[in-house]
Parts: sequence; structure tokens; C-alpha cells
Amino acid sequence: MSDFFGKLKSGAEKVAFEADKMNRLNKAKGELEKLKGQLQGEFAKLGEVYFSARASGTVTGPEYDQMCQAIDDLVKQVEAKDAEVQKIDAEVYGAAAAQPSTGSVFGQAQPQAAPAQAQPVAPSTPPPTGAPAAAARTTKFCPNCGTEIPIETKFCTNCGSKV
Repeated sequence: MSDFFGKLKSGAEKVAFEADKMNRLNKAKGELEKLKGQLQGEFAKLGEVYFSARASGTVTGPEYDQMCQAIDDLVKQVEAKDAEVQKIDAEVYGAAAAQPSTGSVFGQAQPQAAPAQAQPVAPSTPPPTGAPAAAARTTKFCPNCGTEIPIETKFCTNCGSKV
């Protein structure tokens, strides 16, 4: 009988891990999309200023340096957030201790697990760098709650809204 409860507890821990992972993954992907939007805004500003300067015959100045620096900073932030998304997405549920999850599930803080309990295990090889671009073409975000869902989905799997 205790074996049954052990399996039940293990299954519940795995479900909690997967829910926490999905929560952190969606949050990181949302932040990544926000950074990409900021980057697009900076590129648009640069294009407008360049176009105006080009029309008047002056194409140099500190405003270009500032915008290019802002773009460089955003590119670095996008790369870091993309790496975080890949790391979270690559996590698997396993018994070996790796980095403990610090997120929450359904608004409740998760206690730190003892070493004997299962922890997320990062794979030994990172996913290919082209993986997020392919995922972006097959998924979309719910306009109501921001959950990432497959592109062919008609209703959000998180909140039930029609998408």
C-alpha cells in the first residue's frame, strides 16, 4: 500500500514540476517577446532618423550612436532571454539533483526539495540554436492570458478563451 502512495506522490511531484516549468517557460517567452518588440521599436526609430538625415544629407551624429548602443543592449538581452527559454524548455523531470526550481504553481510557493526528492535535470547538451525560431512558427499566444499554444488551436488551453 505504501508503494501505491509513493507512486502517487511521485506522480504529483512530476505534475507540479511540469506545471512550474510551463509557468516559468511562458513567463520567459513573454519577456522574450517583449524584448523583441522593444528591439523592433529601436530599429524603427533608427530607420526614421536615418531616413530624415539621409534626405538632408547628414548621416552622422551622436543620436545614431545612442540608438545603435540601445539596439546592441537589446540584442544581448534577447540572446540571454532566448538562452533562458531554451534552458527551461530543455529541463526534464528526474531523480538526479540539479538546480532546484524556485517558481510557484497556481500562486503557491513551492518548498525547497530535500536532496532525496526528484529535481529538474538539465540535459547535458543544449538544444540547437535554431529551435526557438521553428517553435515561433508553430505556436501563438493567447490574447487573453498570454499562454503559448499551438497555432492550430481554437481555444486557449489555460483560460478557455477563443483565439
